Parts: sequence; C-alpha cells; structure tokens
Amino acid sequence: MSFSFDSFAGTGSTFPQRGDRSPIVLDDDGIWHPRSARRSASIHTRYTDITHIGVSAQALWLGARKSVYLLPRGNFENYDSLERLAGALRARIQSLPDGERRLASLDRIDQISENPPRPRATQTLIALCILVYLAQLALGFRVTLAGHYSAALVADGDVWRILTANLLHAQGGFAGIAHITLNLLALMALGFLVERPLGSARTACVMGISAVGAMVTGGMFGNFMVVGASGIVFGLAGSVLWLDYRYAEELPAWWRFPRRSLWIILAVNIVIGALVPFIALAAHIGGLVSGAAATAWVGRRILAPPALWVRAMCGVLLTATVFSVATASIDVFADGNAAARYAARKSRLPGISPVELNDYAWMIATAPEVTQDELKAALLLAERAVMETVRSEPTILDTLAEVQFGLGRDADAISTIDEAITLEPDDDYYREQRRRFTGERARDDRPEYIPPMFRDPNENHPPVEVEPENPGLTV
Repeated sequence: MSFSFDSFAGTGSTFPQRGDRSPIVLDDDGIWHPRSARRSASIHTRYTDITHIGVSAQALWLGARKSVYLLPRGNFENYDSLERLAGALRARIQSLPDGERRLASLDRIDQISENPPRPRATQTLIALCILVYLAQLALGFRVTLAGHYSAALVADGDVWRILTANLLHAQGGFAGIAHITLNLLALMALGFLVERPLGSARTACVMGISAVGAMVTGGMFGNFMVVGASGIVFGLAGSVLWLDYRYAEELPAWWRFPRRSLWIILAVNIVIGALVPFIALAAHIGGLVSGAAATAWVGRRILAPPALWVRAMCGVLLTATVFSVATASIDVFADGNAAARYAARKSRLPGISPVELNDYAWMIATAPEVTQDELKAALLLAERAVMETVRSEPTILDTLAEVQFGLGRDADAISTIDEAITLEPDDDYYREQRRRFTGERARDDRPEYIPPMFRDPNENHPPVEVEPENPGLTV
C-alpha cells in the first residue's frame, strides 16, 4: 500500500526516523509504524487495537491485539521521541469514546509488569540440564545410555526415559556444546515469557507435558535415540503462541514475542528438521502441540494463583522427574559394561527396526574406545539388522563388516563388504572400506561416508578386483 505523509499535515503527528526509514505517523484512526525493528515497511495499527504502551531506555514496545512491535530509540532522529510518541498515543486513545477505560487498562498492565514473578521453573530446568551435561562429560556415554529415549526400552519397562531424555544433550566437541547452548538460550527466552503470566506451577506443568509429548511423538515416528530439551523449547513456543492469541489484551508488551517472527522461526526450524536426518522433527512438533494444549488446559486464569489441582499436577511431575533421574542414576553406576548390556538387550527386544539396530551397532563399533564385550554385543545387533533386511542394504552390511573387522574377523569383514560392493558397485566408500580391511589402507583410517545427495556425479570410480567367496557373488 502506498500513501503520502503530506496528507496528515493538519490532522496527525509525525515522528521522523533516521536514514531511509519512513516516519511514524499518527492519523485520526491509528498509527503508521514499522512492522519490525529491522524493516522500514509501515503497517497501520488502530488506536482501538492498542493494548499496551511500554517505554524503556532502549525502545518503545507497542502491544496490539495482533502482535507486539518494537520501536528502537536509536532509529529516531530525536532522543526523546519515544516519550513524546507515547504521550501522543495516550492522548489519541483518551479522545476515543471509551478512552478513560482504555487508559485505565493500560495503567493496570503497567502495574502488572513492574513486579514480574521470579522464573523458578525455568531456572530450575536450566540448572538441571547443566548438571546432567556435566555428568555426561564426567562419566561418559553411559549417562546417555541410561537416560536416552527409546520406544523399545520404554515399552520394556524403562518409563523413566520419557523424562530423563529431555535433560540429556549430544556429547563431545562443538556439536555437543552448540546443542545444549542453543537449547538453554531458547529455554531462558521462552521460559521467561511463559512463566511471567502463568507462574511457576503452571509453567512446570507445561514443561512436563511438553517433555512427555515430544518424546512419545518422536518414538512413534521412528526416532530411535532421542535426547535434548528442544521438545520442551518447542512446547514453550506453543505456549507463547497460545498466550498471545488468547490473552493479548492482558499482557504487557514486553512479555510478548512478535507473532510473525515466532512463526517464521518455527517454520525455519521445521524445514531444517525435515532436511537434517539427525534432528527429531516429530519430537519438536509433538512438543509444540503438547505445549499449546497444556497451556490451554492449565492457563485458564493467568496472572492469578494456580488452582489446587494445578499445584497437585505440578507436584506429581516434579516427583516423577526426581524418581526418573534417581532410577537412571542407579543404572549409570550398575556393574558391568553399560554399552554391551544395552546392545545385548536391544538385540533381543521385539519391534526394533533394522535402522535402529544398525545405527546403534555402528555407534558402538566406531566409538573411540570400544571393548571386545561391546563389539560382541554390537555384532548381535548388526547380524539381526542384516537378517531382517535379507542382506539387501549396503549400509547395514557395512556396519556388520565394521563390527567384524573390529573383532579381528578380517576375512568375514571382507566377505561382507563384498556384498555391499555388489549392491553399490559405483560407491567409492565401500571400496575404500575393503582396502582398509585388506590392509591396503591403515586400520584406523576409516573413509568418510558421503551421502549420495552430496557426491560429485562426475567423479570416476576405478574398478576393484574382488575374488568372490561363492559362485553367485560378482562385481
């Protein structure tokens, strides 16, 4: 939409902004202002839609029924423009037929924002995630084995994993640090937005229900080993959206998040989750839906003490969390090799997909310090995965060959990788694996596997001579 600011000369107020940004203009019906702090395109918000006007040292927060808008002080030519703009807006609102009532509502929301509750639930969850991550670093992968979510293990009785998996994160290197850092930053930002209007008890309920919804949904859609607080993060995002659509007129502007920006962030994360295999997209969506539903359930009266049944639910969730962490801790310090114990157990459980069996076997086989007991357990997983796929999947055959090679069964490893080469004769990775198994390549020099989508289609694939073990195997 295009318009001329000259038409407002006699009826409105103009507040110039720096650079090529359009000025903020008050007309008879409302205010023309930027959609966001970084965009100069203007939108119109009617005075009757304004729910709160908050001025801080850095910006003016304009709350409206449809969203919240941030007007940074640095974008204005004059330092006191925010105060003058807030005063002009209040004057225009006061001139409305019900102006006094609207001003009283703005003042009441101002008072609410002056004493926000302490975000105890958010701070507790962040502290717990940090403590568990330190335990992962100190005690190694056995912590992840004891607490990660696996639908098969939960069905076999490990119900504590539904909660403990939310406290665990990826281990090792930049990926692990990035995983927990991004989740904790998001928990802090979104948790504060939820906990201010809902309070700690309701927020704890939202977090707990989001955690359960995320893990159960992730398990239903084939995520075999899920860890991370991102399901709770998405649950809090769903809660923020619900609160903003349901209670926009009751919330201070700085207790809200711009709807458009939040929807864009969620959409980008969902697309990334759909494209990156190791991201549990189903768990994220399950957390999002669960968080919104939980807020609709427990958040019927915001900015007020929670009902007794909400406090009781919060107590049950806290008790369940303590029980789950304690049970997983006992499992961490149990006698024996944890990785071997879990691998052997998984190899016997029904309902586990060949992909899950294969991935777990590969994770054990390629660990930096792997024992023979662990490799023997991984062999059970790999052999079952190969059997259930009727020896037709080269990546699963490669895992079996890797385990056999780790156990010193070089001839078996060569025979198995030859089957993979037969199925994928143009794949250099399997050929390089064979060279490693035959000693032409260093034993610890495992070739890098490049997914087909990232390979160079013009790359040459030199032939490799293979002596078949049986007459039916050719290359």
